[in-house]
Amino acid sequence: MNRDLLPRLLGVFLLLFLLSCIFDPADKVLSLKVYIFLLCWVVTLAICLSSRTQISVPRGLLVYTMLFILVPLYSIVWYWLSNGRAPFAGFDLLKGYVLITLALMLVLSGTELLHRLCAVLTLLALAIIGTFIAVQQMPELLPAMYVFGKQTDMVSVSIRDYGANVRLLHVYFVTSPMLAISIAYYFDRAHSAHQTGKAVFLWSLVAINVTGMLLAGTRNNMLVSVLLPVVLFFYYSRNKAVGALVSLTAVIVLAAVFARELAAFFNPLEASNSTKLAMLDDYARILSDPVNLIFGRGLGAYEDWEGRSVKYVTELTYLDVIRNFGLIGAVLMAGLLLFPVWHAFATNQSRTNKAIAIGFVFYLGMCASNPNLFSSMGILILSVMLSAVFFPGSGKSWLDIGALMPSSLDPDRTLLPRRSS
Repeated sequence: MNRDLLPRLLGVFLLLFLLSCIFDPADKVLSLKVYIFLLCWVVTLAICLSSRTQISVPRGLLVYTMLFILVPLYSIVWYWLSNGRAPFAGFDLLKGYVLITLALMLVLSGTELLHRLCAVLTLLALAIIGTFIAVQQMPELLPAMYVFGKQTDMVSVSIRDYGANVRLLHVYFVTSPMLAISIAYYFDRAHSAHQTGKAVFLWSLVAINVTGMLLAGTRNNMLVSVLLPVVLFFYYSRNKAVGALVSLTAVIVLAAVFARELAAFFNPLEASNSTKLAMLDDYARILSDPVNLIFGRGLGAYEDWEGRSVKYVTELTYLDVIRNFGLIGAVLMAGLLLFPVWHAFATNQSRTNKAIAIGFVFYLGMCASNPNLFSSMGILILSVMLSAVFFPGSGKSWLDIGALMPSSLDPDRTLLPRRSS
């Protein structure tokens, strides 16, 4: 068998998986996401078995993966021991956490996925821009696009009224917050380009991704599409004082120009804002129970939110993490989420990885008021970042448990023996 066949096949399946995650996040159009992911794992294992050399698995990544899955598993067991009543959605939500094994897959196969992820995200940005222009030019498309979005859970196209005479066309693809990663990636590439033609092309990709995120229409997207490039500009500035002055000036000017829109966005009486603020009372009620506060209610536990239908996931993601896992599990999950960011800046990582870490911090900020973190969106980004941390040559893993392993094994890596061909 051609030794390049399996890696190429894996590349095709991973590209299909990316397209499925980004353009069919709810898996309602083709319902292929899980099957493609399983195929990716089958091909990865075939690559490992056919390798002429030993395939090593970083122990730190194994420990990270186990912790990331065991915390929600623990919470599910806790739910059945403490409650056990239906309805319950823990096992449905667990699929998002299991996706973290994508990082293992990428390291085992030696696959770099960031470039392809950002290329697919650029297609998403073009889709947002194209849809926005089409609806602007042909308003009669709006009802059809609205129905399409409702049926697929892929996109929400509508005119959103924020009050104070601020009405904006809303072309919100569910995965559009992920554009923070492609903005950071192409910003770094463009800043590092030495050839004029290449630099122009890469800055054009930055502009496309920024525009796509801006036109998505939600407050989070619009704010990040403006603030992320400003922060990256400051980070890449050789003279930090000048960079800080320019960045601060840009923020002040933008805030002055769009003062009316910002006032509408953050008006506590706006429908979405008032709903989230009202939920704070519900969280205070739930977490006032010391058992709930320390151990959590359990992943997928339904709540009877006041004035709203019964739900098991809210848009206040980090309060939901505490509700699901309790303070103990929430602190552990927070550490796991922030580890790639810490690693990018605390170790000798490339500037590209640091730019992606900055983009991920903005993504985490957006997830504070959107349930996009523990889904195929957030875990996909996290897996790609983890694979960069644990690729061979990236340095010792942060979880050195060599003392617990048999002495015959390499002190830094767990080795999987492979047959020779």
